[in-house]
Amino acid sequence: MKQRYWVFLLLLYTSFLFASPTKKVELKALGLSIETPNTWEEVTDEEFRESKNQIHFESKTFTKLLHESKELPLFSIRKGDPEVDEYLTIINIKALTTDLEFNNIPYDLMTYLSRISSALKKFDYLIEPKAVRINGNLAGFALFSHTIMDEAQNETKVVSAIWVFPRKGYFYMIGSGMIEENFEPVFEEVKHIVNTFKITNTK
Repeated sequence: MKQRYWVFLLLLYTSFLFASPTKKVELKALGLSIETPNTWEEVTDEEFRESKNQIHFESKTFTKLLHESKELPLFSIRKGDPEVDEYLTIINIKALTTDLEFNNIPYDLMTYLSRISSALKKFDYLIEPKAVRINGNLAGFALFSHTIMDEAQNETKVVSAIWVFPRKGYFYMIGSGMIEENFEPVFEEVKHIVNTFKITNTK
């Protein structure tokens, strides 16, 4: 099987996306839904585990934690063919506990990302944390670049986007990543998908 690297934390022009049929995915027990284009495919748990173990960071400790983690996303989709493409764009939805209250969303999101950025090589904000509203839900958003490596320590520059939706005692996080070169059309596609995310459960 062809080795491939999925861009985490992770390609057509957006005009193609907007014309593409979509399907609505509902996580009814959680009161969540999102609309995904038919050109994206759901990632299985096995694929997720295999792909994350191919990612390496400058911090060996951070890499070890990533590889040993048994945590799986609530929902994950990818764009591209894993048998052909070396790098695949992925969107993950997770529910995470936190000690942050997110009373000040930009400040607390920057605090959260500062804990991650220390382990990432060449971390740099493209858009600093800010508050946004998606389908009536207040969220935090940030866009940043950093470097990932493969097992041979070959470096690749990527751009990661993160959205956090604070709840009481936890938050939903949507994360995506893309190759830095000509990333703008891919980011617009990802953003369009994230803008369909809805939370109907108020707890």
